[in-house]
Amino acid sequence: METREQERRIAMMLARRAYLCGMFHAVFGGGTDRASADRLFGTVAQDALAWLDDRVRADGALASRRIGASERTLGECAEDAVSCIGRHADPGAAADAAQAMRDDYPKLFQVPGAAYVRPWESPYVNADGMLFRASTLDVRSYYHRAGFRLKAEKRFPDDHIAAMMDYMARMCRRAYEEFADGDDAGMKETLRVQAGFMQKHMLTWVDAFADKVIRNDERAYYGAFAGAMAAFAHIDEACVREAAESLAGQRKA
Repeated sequence: METREQERRIAMMLARRAYLCGMFHAVFGGGTDRASADRLFGTVAQDALAWLDDRVRADGALASRRIGASERTLGECAEDAVSCIGRHADPGAAADAAQAMRDDYPKLFQVPGAAYVRPWESPYVNADGMLFRASTLDVRSYYHRAGFRLKAEKRFPDDHIAAMMDYMARMCRRAYEEFADGDDAGMKETLRVQAGFMQKHMLTWVDAFADKVIRNDERAYYGAFAGAMAAFAHIDEACVREAAESLAGQRKA
């Protein structure tokens, strides 16, 4: 039978997952500026990334996993994100960093050039490197089944990393709300769907994406968040499994 402490721990894990996915959505959707500095570098972000770092380091094999030509390990990626946040704890430093990220976003993710990184899944998982492939349509089907739809659907590829993290954030919040409402069956189903999406559409390319961002981002802000996102993708399956297993028994009233 589940204890109150187990309930609190699961609730905190679900909340941190939602926060991290929402943060990654904002970062890779170009939603960074001085007004968003606290969301990216504030105390809640520090707590969520410290939790991520702890989870990664708890699995030695995972922490030592290297990604791409950068040769960064997932443990180093998680640690880099914590260090980046820590260096910008001062509100002024955080605001400057968020504005710098806004300035760097176009050259990294919008304008083809030496630093450009493609932010869509399909070029990474299809040999022809084209957009709007079968994998894109499968991503769209996940959105539709969850009741979500891109505003620019059919004009903008659904498999943009920011859109995918927005979907994950919405589903994370749904799982948290279902847990808070005592709907354990609903929460387990939401987590099951998320796990399938992560397996099919994040773990297939997030390492390659993060590796290229790390190598191309001169100021290393996006590199830190991209590495953290890759680390999160790899630990989330264990988090989902832990939550489901913890609910195997009946909750105390």
